Amino acid sequence: MLLVLLLIIPLLGILCIFATMSYEITSAYVKQIKMIALIASILNLLLSLVIFILFDYSINQFQFVQEYHQINTFDIYLGLDGLSIYFVLLTTIITPIALLSNWNSINNNVRSFVIIILLLESLLLAVFLVLDILMFYIFFESILPPLFILIGLFGSSNKVRASFYLFLYTFIRFIVFIIINISYVFYNGYNRFWCFI
Repeated sequence: MLLVLLLIIPLLGILCIFATMSYEITSAYVKQIKMIALIASILNLLLSLVIFILFDYSINQFQFVQEYHQINTFDIYLGLDGLSIYFVLLTTIITPIALLSNWNSINNNVRSFVIIILLLESLLLAVFLVLDILMFYIFFESILPPLFILIGLFGSSNKVRASFYLFLYTFIRFIVFIIINISYVFYNGYNRFWCFI
């Protein structure tokens, strides 16, 4: 249940931002949506610290494993190992820092900024929590559109060109290498895949 909460808390923050949507963009409204995003990211950080404390490093297996069968014809498996726990902790630490570091510098499209940051946090956590290689690929690729929009809206000079290059290079790299590797795993099995590497 803890891992599902890690994924849901940023999405709940996005829903709260949509629930408080106002057509008048006042300084009080901007501060309110920034506070909602910051509170959601800090709650996620505290939850990841609880998971980090409860994590048993003497066991060489996946922990906090949760299985959800046949959700839209997919089986979703969530879990943590000794490596992904650090990436989860790093993601939940970086998100409040990203929000606080841009607290005064971003004054236009603030709602878009905080929604994209919270969405990226949820997608990044999903990348590190899923145990299925196909779902890993889907969540990793789903990070690209919000990142493309974030760079395109809030980047420095030449931001549109930079966002296109990032999207194309990452997408082409994943199409070429990851699809080939996933296909090899599915057709030949995991044991032969590790011998191939």
